[in-house]
Amino acid sequence: MMNEIATRWFSFALILIIATILLLSYNGYNCCGNIAHMLSHQFTTDNTTHMVSHQFTKDNTTHMLSHQFNNDNTSNSGSSGISLPPSFASHYSVSKDAPLSNDALNLFYSSFQCVNGNPGDIGTEGSWKERQCIFHNVCVQRSGSSSLYIADYFYPASITSLSSTVIRANSTFLALRHGQPDGGSKIQVRLVPLNHSNRSDPNRNLHYLNETYLMYQILADGDMNFGHVIFDDAFGLYAILKQFRATEYNSPNKNHVLVFRPCEDFSKYLSELCVKFTKGIFPVVTSHPVRSIDSLFNSSVNSNRICFRELVAGQGAAGAIGWEPENFNRGQIFSNFRSDLLLAHQINPNIIPKQHHILLVNKKGRRKFHNLHEIYNKILSTPRYAEIKVTIVDDFRNLTITQQLQLFQTVTIAISPCGGISMFFFFLPRQSALIVTGYPYLARLEAPLWDYITHLNIMHYQIQSKDEFILRPEHASLPIPLRNYADIILKTEKLFPLIDKAIIASAMKSS
Repeated sequence: MMNEIATRWFSFALILIIATILLLSYNGYNCCGNIAHMLSHQFTTDNTTHMVSHQFTKDNTTHMLSHQFNNDNTSNSGSSGISLPPSFASHYSVSKDAPLSNDALNLFYSSFQCVNGNPGDIGTEGSWKERQCIFHNVCVQRSGSSSLYIADYFYPASITSLSSTVIRANSTFLALRHGQPDGGSKIQVRLVPLNHSNRSDPNRNLHYLNETYLMYQILADGDMNFGHVIFDDAFGLYAILKQFRATEYNSPNKNHVLVFRPCEDFSKYLSELCVKFTKGIFPVVTSHPVRSIDSLFNSSVNSNRICFRELVAGQGAAGAIGWEPENFNRGQIFSNFRSDLLLAHQINPNIIPKQHHILLVNKKGRRKFHNLHEIYNKILSTPRYAEIKVTIVDDFRNLTITQQLQLFQTVTIAISPCGGISMFFFFLPRQSALIVTGYPYLARLEAPLWDYITHLNIMHYQIQSKDEFILRPEHASLPIPLRNYADIILKTEKLFPLIDKAIIASAMKSS
C-alpha cells in the first residue's frame, strides 16, 4: 500500500516537473521577448575593447550583430583620411599633412581610365574602335601624318616592365570619330620614363593646360545632318563626360572641344552649316568656341607638343544612334542632355503647351511625304480637329537653332519622316507626341533612341504594303534600297487614329 502511494506521488511530481520545464521554456522565448536571449562577449587587449553582441527573438525575430572597436590607430569620424606615411610623403616631396586631391599622383606621372573595349589595357588594338578614355598628365604632339598624333605617357622610370603589361608602346588605341573608325584621326601612345626627383629630367616641370579638353573628329564631309550632329557628335561627347568620375559633374565652362577639321576646312555651304550647328549645339558641352587642334598647337609656346591635365579622347560607341546596348541605362542622361541644351538657349525645359499644335514636316529630297498637302487639307476639314492649329514646316534653313527650339516648344504633335530629320523632335515639350514613319518593310530606324526617351509619346507609323509608298519613275524598275528612294504615301485611316491617341494621351497625363 505504501509502495503504491509512493509510486503515485512520484508520478505526479514527475508530471509537475515536466510541466514546469515546458512553461519556463515557453516564457523564455515569449515573455522575455524584449530582452530575448543575449549572448555577450567582452575582452580587453592593450587599449582595445571588442564587444560582440547577438540578439535573437522568436516569431518577430530580431537579429543584431554589433562590433565596436576603439583603438588609437582607428578613427570613426568619417571625415578624415588615413595619413600619408612619412616615407611616402618624403618620396613625393609633400607634407604628410598636406591636403590632397584624387589627382595628387597626376602631378608626377600619367594615368588613365577607359570604358568599353578592354578598359584596363589601352594597348589592345582590337577594341580601340569602341573605347573612350580620360587621361591625366599626358602630352600630345603631331606626327608626320596629319591624321596621326602621338601621346606621351609618363611613367616612373623604375618600372621597367610597364610596356609589356598595361600599356604597349606605339599601339594605335583610339578612334576619334563615331562612325569613322578607319578614316578618322588616331592616336598612338609613346611611353616616356620620368624620374621626378631628378631636377634635370626634361619632363619634370612641364606646363599643363589645367581644364578638360576633348579631342574629336567632328563633322565629316557630307554628314552635316542636324539630327546626327546632335546625337552622334554633341551627345556622344556629353555622354562621355558623364562616364568618368573626374568629369561627371563638371560645367561647360571647364570644357574645351578640339576638332581635327575646323569648319573653315569645308566647302562654303557645309562650312556655314558647321558654324551654325557648332554654335547652336555645342554649348551643352562647352561654353568656349570649338577650335581646331592645329590652332591650339600654333598658339602654344611649344608648337610641337601640348600637355593636358585632363584629356578625353575616343568616341567609339558613345553616340546614341545605332548603339542600342549603350543606351539601355542612359534615360537620365538623355533627359539631362535635353534640359541642358534648352537652358543653353534660355528656354524652359518644362514648358507644356496650353493648346494643341500639329506640325507636318515637308522634307525635301529622299524619304519625304508624297501626299503631304492632301493630308494637311484633310486634317483641316475634319470636324474633331477644327480647333487645332496645323502647320507645314518646309525648311529649317532660315531659322537659327534657338528659333527652331522655340518653335518646337509650341508643338504637341509632330508628324515626321524617319531619319535625321525626326531627331529634331527630341526637343518637343513634355506630354507631346512624335508620329514617325518607317521605311517600307524595314524596322524602325531610330529605335535605339526613341525606345529610351520618356518625356515624349513616340508613335511609329509602319509602312507595310506597296500602296503606302511610291518610287520616282527613274527608280521604279531598279533594284534600289527603298530606304533611300521611296516616298511615303500617308493614309488617313492609319494616321488619324494615331493623332487621336496622342490627343487623348496628353489629356490623361495633364489631368
